[in-house]
Amino acid sequence: MLSHEKVWAAIDALASYNEMTPSGLAKRAGLDPTTFNRSKRFAGDGRPRWPSTESLAKILEATGESLKSFAGRVEAPEQRASTALSALPVAGFSNVHEENAFDTTGRPTGEHWETIVFPTDHTQNIFALEVSGDALLPLYREGDLIVVAPSAAVRRGDRIVLKPSEGGLAVYTLLKRTPKTLQVQTIGDNPENAALLHSAIEWTARIIWASQ
Repeated sequence: MLSHEKVWAAIDALASYNEMTPSGLAKRAGLDPTTFNRSKRFAGDGRPRWPSTESLAKILEATGESLKSFAGRVEAPEQRASTALSALPVAGFSNVHEENAFDTTGRPTGEHWETIVFPTDHTQNIFALEVSGDALLPLYREGDLIVVAPSAAVRRGDRIVLKPSEGGLAVYTLLKRTPKTLQVQTIGDNPENAALLHSAIEWTARIIWASQ
């Protein structure tokens, strides 16, 4: 049976299958990035809003998805995904760069987060960030998703997201851990090394997966 909830779940699943957020899917289809936001799915009085046939046609064209395949997602929104699925918090990197979007352990909090369906162990504490701009080139491009695990052990050579006590998020490669510092290297065309005091770091989290 066709329902409001299933249609929106199918759009979320299509975005996830193509390694995008719902806003990333909208942008790829030439739509306003907020077209598929959670806030757009209900009117101010609580009535359900349905996606337009035009927006559906554009995302099918942009992803190469057939109407028959999308109809299958409406009936089973997690079609073609792993059997171990979780609703993963996701936000634009720039949206949470300096905002109060995390608690002191690196767990997502606040209103900046949406969700995507992602194959993962339900016991893991992980979230995803969508890259914007070219600051992380050549490693990560605009629109790439990076999946981050605050509770994962961090080892030499790992790529990490780091939140300093003052300032916004940064992405580094971990070079070495000493009793007083983390020695890291920036990501970009001209990488630079830095030594950051543990006392000046709020949290670090290992990047465990990235869409490329």
